[in-house]
Amino acid sequence: MFRKPINEITFEDVESFCKEWSEGVRVEYKQKIAHIPKIVSSFANTQGGIFIIGVKADQEKNEVIFPIQGIPPKSGIEEQIQQIALTAIYPAIIPEVKIVDVPDTENVVVVLRIDESVQAPHAIQNSTKTYIRVGSITQPYKLADMDQIKYMFKRREDAQEVTGQILNRIEERTHRLNCAQGVPSITVIAKPVFPYRPVISTSGIIDALPLFLNYSQRVTGGVCTFLSNGHKYTEFNEYGIAYCKAVLNCSDNKEIEYLDLRDHIAGSIHQASILYQACDYLGNIEASVQLRDVFGTILKDNQRSWRSGKEARCLETEFCVSEQCLPHNLYDPEKLKKVSEDLICQLIWRFNVPSNERHTREKVRESLASIRL
Repeated sequence: MFRKPINEITFEDVESFCKEWSEGVRVEYKQKIAHIPKIVSSFANTQGGIFIIGVKADQEKNEVIFPIQGIPPKSGIEEQIQQIALTAIYPAIIPEVKIVDVPDTENVVVVLRIDESVQAPHAIQNSTKTYIRVGSITQPYKLADMDQIKYMFKRREDAQEVTGQILNRIEERTHRLNCAQGVPSITVIAKPVFPYRPVISTSGIIDALPLFLNYSQRVTGGVCTFLSNGHKYTEFNEYGIAYCKAVLNCSDNKEIEYLDLRDHIAGSIHQASILYQACDYLGNIEASVQLRDVFGTILKDNQRSWRSGKEARCLETEFCVSEQCLPHNLYDPEKLKKVSEDLICQLIWRFNVPSNERHTREKVRESLASIRL
């Protein structure tokens, strides 16, 4: 349930989850609706997690008591929980909520999924108390002390510094690309918005992507691979950073293929989604696309008309577009294509293509529908 789309969670999923997971840093069970601000904020301040209401746990054995009883359904439970999280937590949090019927009863269980937050620390009780998750069975959350609060503030700043250092090292390794000066290139990066700690080991990366990494080599903190023609470099890092840089085919008339851009974007994000599923990452994801040395290039696609009335030509040397999403948006092929669609539409707008028009959106959507992920 950490990565399944919230709308698709069933009672069978809840039962299986309760049998596998005990209460702890990432899991909480409650028989009644209680302590919403404390529990939701503690998950957001730590590693994210699953909170299920309507399930009773044996505190001595740290096991769920079966059968699951649930709670009586009430009108507006989902809205009530989200309203509590919005008004009683600062900065506000909006957890994902799913109401699931308990078979052969009139009761329900309520599943809340909370992501690790880029805005941590989150406080409750008029911003006077901040809670974090710990591994205790009897008390899975506790008040954060001043040093822990300082750490959460500092990790916001450190995350940007860590990201910069890792990307600089990766960029240095791409010098082996056959990329002459002035030749257009594309860089696609998917990463946690808040990459302050490793989320997967190097061996975990290799296990998650065995076919793709058949010809890979280890580098500091990750695994990389070159395409045989030297035109594409890909690296997966322990901090959850998925990086791909490729040389774009560019004709003598300075034309680059739309389908070339599409394939690099959709393919790279798909590979990143496999990485995040492998480590059950719950934080926010940022996907970005950067084009370099594209001044004066024309976006060519013989299969569609952009209806711009003008040539689809770029007037910038380099630019970057980005999109943020939750990890489970990458696990569903249709939602993954929607993330790719949003990035592509931002990108082709820089080529004077009217990506805000319905016609253009439909063409991009059609082109992505033909990709098998």
